[in-house]
Amino acid sequence: MKSCCEEAGAPAPQGPVRRLLSYLLYAAVAAGLGIVLWQQFQA
Repeated sequence: MKSCCEEAGAPAPQGPVRRLLSYLLYAAVAAGLGIVLWQQFQA
């Protein structure tokens, strides 16, 4: 699965920067799912 930057032909960040971005992405997805599930239980 390519990111938008790789598809556009821009050089992808390497090393700790790329790792940090991926961690932030996973954290955002997990937070979104957590909020949705929490709202479902609150209803």
